[in-house]
Amino acid sequence: MSLATSYSLVVLLHLSADIVFVASLLAGSLLLAALSLQPAADIARARGLVVGMRRWHRAVTTPALLAVWACGLWLAWRAGWFASGWLHAKLALVLALSALHGMLSAALRRASATSPAVPSRAWRVLPAIALVLAAVVVWLALMKPF
Repeated sequence: MSLATSYSLVVLLHLSADIVFVASLLAGSLLLAALSLQPAADIARARGLVVGMRRWHRAVTTPALLAVWACGLWLAWRAGWFASGWLHAKLALVLALSALHGMLSAALRRASATSPAVPSRAWRVLPAIALVLAAVVVWLALMKPF
């Protein structure tokens, strides 16, 4: 397999993992945003949904994030982009999305407990923040402005 073919396959894997990660991050954060509007008694009734989302998060979202990082770092290394300012900005935003993933994991764990806690009201704005961060990451990768 040629280097160009390998590079193209890694780009495809990176983009596929990006889509899965962002979609799953949005789904989980939207669920928590909806739960933050509910009283604690209703959250206990939605426990099955939260447990299912937590399983999805562990089985799909986390591996997708690992693939995003592994493929992205490999692509940056192969293309020699580590000296580029746009990549540093992109990495900072991806680090913020990774932190959001960690916060989502913790919130899903708390919401799936036998006596669940009501998710913070901050989850109402976090889906929009995640979407904006992802859009800026894509813009930086495509435009490479600096």
